[in-house]
Amino acid sequence: MALMTSHAFNAQSAYGNMGQATGSGRDIEVRVFQTAIAKLTPYAGPEFKLTGDAAEVLSENLRLWDLLTVDLAHPDNETAPQLASQLLTLARFVRYHTHTLYTGSGTVDILLEINTAILQGLLGRPGQVADAQSAA
Repeated sequence: MALMTSHAFNAQSAYGNMGQATGSGRDIEVRVFQTAIAKLTPYAGPEFKLTGDAAEVLSENLRLWDLLTVDLAHPDNETAPQLASQLLTLARFVRYHTHTLYTGSGTVDILLEINTAILQGLLGRPGQVADAQSAA
């Protein structure tokens, strides 16, 4: 089951220009999360410094989670209520942590862990470590 409804999900607006958005909803979601992971990865580690480029990548990731939040609240979304609630809690944390990173403190690592967990769930491999480049 895809997380996002076809009504609200547009991969290009959710996470930049990724080319033509083709495939099932789940395929598109996988590509969007792979892209988010790939863009966040260079900023991982304890030496994180907020730069203009880092702020842009954080903002893109936050837009992805904002879109997911809106879509989970949409009446046509068929995500199981318990999963939707858990995802909304994660989205709230992503927002909070991203704003903490905007102040120059913290690391991107937890955002990578969250996106990786979502990607693995979409791929039907929950609990496994993802390689953003080969997870397709």
